[in-house]
Amino acid sequence: MQDRIFTTKNDNGEDLVLRFKRPNQLVLSKAELTYRTAFSRAFRQDIITNAEVEKLLRDRGLWDEEQQEKSEELRQKILELEEKLKDPALSNEDGDTICASIDILRLEVMSDNLVYQSIADNTCEAIAKESQNEFLCSECIVDNKTSTKVYKDVDDFKARMDESIAADAFRETVIAVLEARIGQSLPSNLSDEYAENKWRNERLQKQTELVAAALSEAKKEKTEEKDEKKTKKRKKKQVKKTS
Repeated sequence: MQDRIFTTKNDNGEDLVLRFKRPNQLVLSKAELTYRTAFSRAFRQDIITNAEVEKLLRDRGLWDEEQQEKSEELRQKILELEEKLKDPALSNEDGDTICASIDILRLEVMSDNLVYQSIADNTCEAIAKESQNEFLCSECIVDNKTSTKVYKDVDDFKARMDESIAADAFRETVIAVLEARIGQSLPSNLSDEYAENKWRNERLQKQTELVAAALSEAKKEKTEEKDEKKTKKRKKKQVKKTS
């Protein structure tokens, strides 16, 4: 895991610069123990595991082969459209159309998977992972300048969940854990990693650069025109003096 610096706001609306501090081995060991303890507790309470999710949904008629195939088809369509966005010759109009299509497909996937995900988010593994992330948040979120811990312990974090900074602190913790797992740096807004949003941001940046270049050129031409007028005016004065 790597350090992540982020800006949030306190309850008074003032900016706070915090940091997810890379955990040492002792903290990681305690985080692993937190996961195992939470998993065991959930398992003893007869909460299902990830492996049981699909079977439970199928047994209750909430998920079947048809829904599975549809979900896979939607994801495949998204992948195909993402490939089209890689074409450097793609026009802005065609690119915007493709991005809009991907937006619709993602919403459809989310809607179709809502029941499945609602169950998957409440398994032993999901509950244990949340407990682990809460622990890491309480241990690793510090003031960026002083490196002072924001939370005394995990109970302090849970007691202050209604504070403005809590959601941002927890989000950055989750992203730091995800970064470590996939070996890739991620933005605070994970949707920025979507191909369609990357394409939009790149095009917007190019358009901004073109506008800036045009303004710079116009300013240069205006300056040259002004200098030329001054030069002509100066020459006229010199001609009058000599005559």
